[in-house]
Amino acid sequence: MESGMRRLFAQPYPAELGRAQGTEPFSLEDARRVVFFPSLSDMKTYVHAFARPTPSSARKEQLMKFKLLSVFYTIHRLDGALVDRFMHAGGLLSLVSLLGEDNPYIQSQAMELLTDFLGPLMTSSASGSIRQAHLHHQMYLCLKAGALFQRAADILNQPGEVFPKSYSSSIRLLAGAIGWLRPMGDDVPEATVPPEAAAAVAALQHCIGRSQGALAPDIRSTAEAVMEELAGSPTIRSAPLSGDALAKAEMAIFDAEAQKTEDAAHAWQSLKLLGNEAFGAGLWWPAEAAYRLALEDGALSLPETEASLIASNRALVLLKAGAPAEAAASAAEALARNPRNSKAAFRRAQALIELPGRAEEALEAARVAANLEPQDTKVAELLQKAQELCGKSEGAPPEPAGGMDSMD
Repeated sequence: MESGMRRLFAQPYPAELGRAQGTEPFSLEDARRVVFFPSLSDMKTYVHAFARPTPSSARKEQLMKFKLLSVFYTIHRLDGALVDRFMHAGGLLSLVSLLGEDNPYIQSQAMELLTDFLGPLMTSSASGSIRQAHLHHQMYLCLKAGALFQRAADILNQPGEVFPKSYSSSIRLLAGAIGWLRPMGDDVPEATVPPEAAAAVAALQHCIGRSQGALAPDIRSTAEAVMEELAGSPTIRSAPLSGDALAKAEMAIFDAEAQKTEDAAHAWQSLKLLGNEAFGAGLWWPAEAAYRLALEDGALSLPETEASLIASNRALVLLKAGAPAEAAASAAEALARNPRNSKAAFRRAQALIELPGRAEEALEAARVAANLEPQDTKVAELLQKAQELCGKSEGAPPEPAGGMDSMD
């Protein structure tokens, strides 16, 4: 996995990502960001890539799609904000498209993601907010799509399991779709199941007859119930959103200015967390890059106090990496954003002590840290060291210990 990720970082398919998005080729830096550090709005690129047909003649585009799914499956699915935006952008239907790929690993991952994403939505109410209603609308478009019934039929028609539990997963997906699409209460049916439902019925019959007891009793019972319901061309519920309500929801969710603010908020929070994880693993330069990007990409919505903490964390990483000049500059930025950040003052003094000809500045920074943390032993020791460098003495250090080397 690690070697594969390294190769993808080196060659993140910039031209193929551009074609999927319908734009010019991405720059190498933008391609790496989209693949490994995507913004919320980048989820549209994932949706376009997953849904884009890639014949065998377009081998590199197909590889890009598969690699992108692998990263999404392994990493980005754990980020709730990314998943939410992915579904709003039509991601559920794009996963249905992936069920048709002639690759069992891709089909398995797509099926698992569909199951994980649809489950909570099916048991939730659409009346909570306009965003929730829009998610239900995306689920409606996915579950009533002829492609979903056809993809499930194609898997069930295979002479053996395409991937682990491919039969039972496909049967449960069809059952979930039929159950959720069934009109409820005063709902006025507006359509019937798509024509491809007939292919699903035939595939279910074929699968049951071919399996000869291989299907678990509950799965067989579910398959028979689905066949019985689909055979009558049942009607389905009306769309959760339509007309002006749908237009209003899409305008609110995909407003350009709102997306910029949401992208920035997501960026600094996720990148700060990534930096902390890299720091914990002793990966100084990856941690530095994460903190630096958090400050750059999160600028639109980053509170000054949080920016100060991130810049201070970056200063510590730069100290660990042996870059005291850069560390001093980052600590100075942290202090400019929040003059009461004692760790930033401490780290600035540490960095300046290591730089020739800057002892007086180190002493001043150490004094600032001591004023902010008068009872911290590490601060007092650093102050004493700075005083000695400048040939000055200002008293004995205090007793209690501090924690100036921890992350914020």
